[in-house]
Amino acid sequence: MADLEIPVGYGLWQFSMTHATIAHVAVTTVGFKVATPPYTQGQLVSALAAWATALQPLHDAEVVYSKAVALIGNDGPALRYETTGTTAGSRTTQVILPPNNTYLIKKTTAFAGRRFRGRMYIPYVSTNGVTQTGSLQSAEQTILVARASAILTALVAAGPNASELSLLHAESALSATPSPTPVTALSAEAVVATQRRRLERQ
Repeated sequence: MADLEIPVGYGLWQFSMTHATIAHVAVTTVGFKVATPPYTQGQLVSALAAWATALQPLHDAEVVYSKAVALIGNDGPALRYETTGTTAGSRTTQVILPPNNTYLIKKTTAFAGRRFRGRMYIPYVSTNGVTQTGSLQSAEQTILVARASAILTALVAAGPNASELSLLHAESALSATPSPTPVTALSAEAVVATQRRRLERQ
């Protein structure tokens, strides 16, 4: 399997979410550029708080934004920081779809092509917000659009110490690993996504 490259000056956040009725932990990853090195433990605490605040209106109190890990690129092995949290969603009680159904947020860059686009999968989708064909109801779409914007605003800030969100790329036997690609926007998709086990493309 190809190894993800985290160059000097960049990092990768791993945000964990738990649900009171589901045993599995959901993890969403976000690459970023460090605004002012060196990165610190306190900045990761700020990043988890920012992530939780941005997503709270999407989930009810059964969802907890429980952990964050930051891997920071440097001249040696990646530096690692970890923190935990107890912040829960703030939405009224929701019945959710099976957890392999997720909200989908696209990471937009200035480039075209499969290697220069990214996706963010956010689990615990409200059954009230989805049609039988998997499309989001207009009210649910409005909530997700606002949350996508809030994620970008909250994470690209002084507290989390990020100057931009970034697509980080993997090593390739066929070509040189490109530099991280700046994410210019997060856009909410109007349909739910289905998570499944995926094999790496060769």
